[in-house]
Order: sequence, then C-alpha cells, then structure tokens
Amino acid sequence: MNEIELRFQIPESQWPAVRRWVAGTGKSVATEERLQASYFDTPERDLARAGFALRLRREGEVWVQTLKGAAPDGMTRLEHNVPLGADIPQLDVARHADHPAGQALQALLAELPEGALQALFRTDITRLTRPLRTPHGTVELALDRGALLAGEGDTLRSTPVAELEIELKSGEARAVLETARSWAIERFGLSLELRTKALRGDLLARQLDCAPVAGSHAIHWTGDMTRDDALHVLLRDCLEPVVGNASQIASGRHRPEHLHQMRVGLRRLRAGLRLLAADDDVALHALADGAGQLSRRLTAARDADAQAEAGWRLAMLAAWRVERPSAASAASDLPPATPIDVAALLLTPEVQGWMLAIIGWLARPAPDHAPEEEQGLTLVHRHVAQWRAATDKQVKRFERLDVEGRHHLRRRLRRLRLAMELTFAVPGGADGDKLSRKEIEARARQLARVHEAAQRLGALNDLEVGLAQAREQLALAMARGDVPAAAQAGFSLGWLRPRQKQALAKAAKAVKAVKAVKGLAAGNASKRAKPAKSAKGRKPD
Repeated sequence: MNEIELRFQIPESQWPAVRRWVAGTGKSVATEERLQASYFDTPERDLARAGFALRLRREGEVWVQTLKGAAPDGMTRLEHNVPLGADIPQLDVARHADHPAGQALQALLAELPEGALQALFRTDITRLTRPLRTPHGTVELALDRGALLAGEGDTLRSTPVAELEIELKSGEARAVLETARSWAIERFGLSLELRTKALRGDLLARQLDCAPVAGSHAIHWTGDMTRDDALHVLLRDCLEPVVGNASQIASGRHRPEHLHQMRVGLRRLRAGLRLLAADDDVALHALADGAGQLSRRLTAARDADAQAEAGWRLAMLAAWRVERPSAASAASDLPPATPIDVAALLLTPEVQGWMLAIIGWLARPAPDHAPEEEQGLTLVHRHVAQWRAATDKQVKRFERLDVEGRHHLRRRLRRLRLAMELTFAVPGGADGDKLSRKEIEARARQLARVHEAAQRLGALNDLEVGLAQAREQLALAMARGDVPAAAQAGFSLGWLRPRQKQALAKAAKAVKAVKAVKGLAAGNASKRAKPAKSAKGRKPD
C-alpha cells in the first residue's frame, strides 16, 4: 500500500490546542494507545541511505512488522505492515518478500554481510487518533507524544517527540493537503517535518544533532519530456534541498551548509518554474515568486555565514595579529552583529503554506493527456534567449558597473547558468531535432564560461561586502573613540583593497569570455522563434 501523510512539529505552546482538536467532541472522539517500537538498520546505516525504515512495533497488545520506502513527493511512501500477534517476535525481512519495497530491500541486503541488521534505537509513543471527514476524503489525525530512545542504563539518550500526522484513509490526497493548510498551518502555526522518526532516531543513536545536508544538484531536462514531466522532475529534485533542509533549520539547530543548499535549491526552483511558465500562468509564477521572496529574505543570514567562513578573513586576521600582536583582540570590543533568526522566518504560516504548495503540486494526479502547449519544451529556449539578451546588456557595459551593478550581473549570470543546466539536453528548434556531439560540446563550453564568471563575481562580492563592513566598523569605532578598533578596521581596509582590485580584474576577464560567446543559451531556437515577453517587474535571482 501507499501511505499518504504529512507530519508537523508541535511547539509546546500549541500542544493543548492541538490536543483538544484531535481529541474531538460528540460522536467523533479519539482513541489512545501506546506504541513501542524498535528500528533496525546496519551499523553503517545502509537502509537509511536507501530511504528504508524497518521496525517492529507493539500496537496495544499486537506486534506489527513494518517496512517503509522513500517519499519522493514529501507525502507518499510505500508501506507494508505484517501483523504478528501478541508474542514478542523476531525480525524477519522475508515477511515483506511479496511487496515491491520488500523486494528492493532484499536486493540491498544481498550485498551486505549476513546478520548485519541491528536494533539501533527505539520509540515509546502515546498516540491519540481520530478520523476526520473532509469534502475530498477521510483523513486520520494522529497526535504523537513520547520519546526516541537509544542506549541503555548510563548511556541512555532520548529526544522528545511531539508531532501531528495527517494521513489519508480514503479519497483524494487533496484531503490531507487542505486539512494541513487550514488547521495545522493557518490555525495552529505548525511546521512541516520531512525528517522521519527513523531519521531522527538514527541521529540520536549516532549522537548527532543535525540531519545530513540535502545537497542541491544540477537537474537536466530532456527533449522527450512534456512540460508536466519537466515540472515534476524539477519539484521532486528540489523538495529535499528546500523543504528537507528547512525542516532541520526550523528545529533550531543547523549548519551553515543547510542554509546554503536551501538557497541554491530555491534559486534552481525559481529558475525552472520561470522557464516553464507561460506569461499567463499565474499559478507557476506565484510559486516562483514565493521561492524568490524566501531566498531574498534568507540572504542576510547566508551572507553572514559566507563572511564568517571566508578563507581571506582568516588570512586577514592572521596578518593583523602579526601587525599588532598586542591589539589582536580589538575586534571583540565591537558590538556583535544581531543574529538572524532564520528558524523563526521559516516557521511563519506564509512560508509553511508555500512549502505545502510545493508538495501539493507534486501530489497532483498525472493528466490523462498533455495539452497542446505541453507537448514539448520549446518554450524554455525562448525564455533562455530572453534571459541571455538581458544579461548581454550588462555584460557589454561591465567596466561601467558599480558594486551594486556587478552584484546584479552576478545574479543574472547565476540564473542563466541554472537555466542552461536545466535545458542542456533539450534540443532547440523544431520537434524531433537532436543535439549533435559538436553542439553538446559547445554547450558545455558555454556553460563553463558562465559558471566561471558567476564564481569570479561571487568571490569579488564577498570581498566588497568585507570592505563595506570594514568601513562601517571604522565609522563606529571612531564615533566611540575606540582607537584600537579603529586601527583594526583601518588595517582591514588597507588589506582588502588590493585583493578586491585583483578579484575585479579576474572577474572582468571571466565576464569578457562570456561576452565573446555568440548565441550562447538559445541554440537553434534563437534563430527560429521570437523571445517570449516576460512578466513585468520580475527581478533576476
């Protein structure tokens, strides 16, 4: 069977209200049971990496063995349950042999040593459940409270669990989505949780507090895809980098790379949606606008991370310590920057609702037939040609661009690079055209040049941000009469200026290489189709 569900984390302040709702009144009253489970994997976490969760769970007086597969759309998972009776059972993966997930698991285990599976952690949960009828089907509300447990005795470790699951029992997936939107997000302000109990329990067993970063990788459409196919691939491949990393960030604990990969995923998603959206496609443009707005709101936090991690900053501080050993701690006297609460931003109903919309698009049933405008992806080359033309205007006047103009060009080049990645394997021109080896090699060279220019401008931007910060620190230190801090800020300015000039020269050379490319992004389509008009007022990202 396929399990269609969404999970939400519940803050302590909202627990009483959510519990009253799930408990219900009148004829619709919830039932409560205790669930105790052991989760199995290899010490190397082979099952978890392959997207499996395997457990033995006591549900009331009955034991059930369950295997779950991955959820590529954020809410649909393969699930196979085997009731085992009241006696404490032993794990036996052969119980799932007739199920597709079980067959995939058997293939995985065949490559591993015999007896590799171990009980790595367990759960002790009290679950309150109630059915809820909606206009689009019946869902089950499940309120879980308890703990994830690993170790024994003095080594026992635990993580609290407080979450709501909304699972489809009959009807359309829309029943889950609309219940989630109207109640979990808008009424109670809960946050989507893509991290399963299996993942969080595994982190506990390994004594880690952060899930692995979900990297955003290049996505390639192909010429045989319909527009709907391409949209599904785009949303599926951006789900974990965006919503998965957001779940970890919203928990209050994350690494800088979680935020970085989330923003890369947002940029990739926005570029792809814009490529696929016709001028009058309000829904796709709204989804793209949401990605752009969220990315911009996260910019300050990401910039702070990038500045803190910059290799040149460590070199600059080392040079300052050599220059003024006795004043090396002057920077500590400066007021620290106000930290940016990215978790609070992601927990807003606006952002959670947008993320839910991504999952909703993925959960849509496939169309019976593709409309005429979705028969191919020729539209995307017209959009790329338009983006190329806009980028060319700034490339040609690069020498006259100021700091803000160079940053704007960097964003355009980055957007163009993402578009070229997506359309790399999509032939331009009439249906049926195929890319020759020569065209593929030319596109690869073009893509490399755009990527190099964007990277060089990124390195330049980091130094220019550092210069701006040093100027602000100098002004602040002088206003306070703080001579040591002013000396360090002045040193930073002197140290950064020549490196900024060097970075500017390298960026100019890389941009010149882009300028030399003719017909860069549009391929054959640039010769056969007029560029589509863009939606007005849209900014590059």
